[in-house]
Amino acid sequence: MPAFVVYRLGLPMRRVTIDSPPIRVGRDPENDIVVANDAVSREHAAFMQDERRQWHVTCVSGSNPIVVDGKMVGTSAPIADMAEIVVGNDCLIVFVLNPTNAAHLVEHRQLQQVVCQRCWWTGMVSAFRDDSPCPRCGAATVEPAEAPSDVDAGMLGDAGTRVMTDGEMRSSARVIRDAKRSVLVCTDARGGRRVLSESEPCEVSRRTAELPLQGFLMIGGGFSIAWNGHTWSLTSRMFWPGVRVNGTVVKSARLRSGDVIEVGSNCFELVTE
Repeated sequence: MPAFVVYRLGLPMRRVTIDSPPIRVGRDPENDIVVANDAVSREHAAFMQDERRQWHVTCVSGSNPIVVDGKMVGTSAPIADMAEIVVGNDCLIVFVLNPTNAAHLVEHRQLQQVVCQRCWWTGMVSAFRDDSPCPRCGAATVEPAEAPSDVDAGMLGDAGTRVMTDGEMRSSARVIRDAKRSVLVCTDARGGRRVLSESEPCEVSRRTAELPLQGFLMIGGGFSIAWNGHTWSLTSRMFWPGVRVNGTVVKSARLRSGDVIEVGSNCFELVTE
């Protein structure tokens, strides 16, 4: 059976070996590989074999895709030895068919967290992929969010959290500052725009004066977009049709610049100015 080398930002690297697939990854403690992070779904991903014994990784989460070898994946993808899978924004899992190589990876792999300066995607990359474009929007503006994650024990607090460096704090502050300058733009035939406010949620429904939802056979109270202290979060109150973010029906989702929100024939885009 293969080994899974799990890297978490600020935590010791670890090796996981499971006797039989599927190997499940997620926030729930019942998973085989537990990733306790708010950016990770309770059941996020699963590793399994098909009838030809080819390994695949499947994104189980309906709202949080995974990144496989630098490419965003929302369904399933075949994987080979040394494949790198990013789950959430602070976890990278290396799939190792030869378990004897796992110990070497634990000792020598160099990791860092990066952030895209265009769409704010944040995730882990290894030294082998630090020049890759953003897997979410394809931009080349992906910059280190911090130093490599081989962290000294003295940087860890009592609860296992890591103290941010000055560079990390500046990067985080820049991302938050840019996120606050967001506008919800109506991109269907009627047009229109609304500047988002971090102090007041943006409500979009059939009854709102700005950017009201239009169309027949709508059941529900629309959706709202609110600032959570770090980014914008969408909450849907629609029963029919559902609210789609980038083509996927969601009840809640974290938003980034460039995200497309659709309710029936109503279409919006979140942009940064």
